[in-house]
Amino acid sequence: MEENFALLLDIYGELLSKNQREAVDLKYNSDLSLSEIAEEMGGITRPAANDARKKGEKRLLELEEILGNAKRLKLVSEKTARARELLALIDSNPDGREKFISELSQILSEIENAM
Repeated sequence: MEENFALLLDIYGELLSKNQREAVDLKYNSDLSLSEIAEEMGGITRPAANDARKKGEKRLLELEEILGNAKRLKLVSEKTARARELLALIDSNPDGREKFISELSQILSEIENAM
């Protein structure tokens, strides 16, 4: 499974070195080639740019393995989307329906605010 380095960078980017963060950002958010990354990083060598990118990617994966924030974010996002689908489908059980919808909406708001 290919990792979403742009998301991992958003979550953990401040924990990388400046060069690692910049190299990963230029690769995954700007879709630059290795030569372009090296040039954007002040004219460093391609091997130096590649090294910074690889080390940044490795660190992002290590942080996600330890902390799991991206995994939780994805799970909560999926559950929230499914709950919203269910809210849209509620059409039966008139007794208590409004209370159920209200409670579910509150839970969804709390989840979203926690993000």
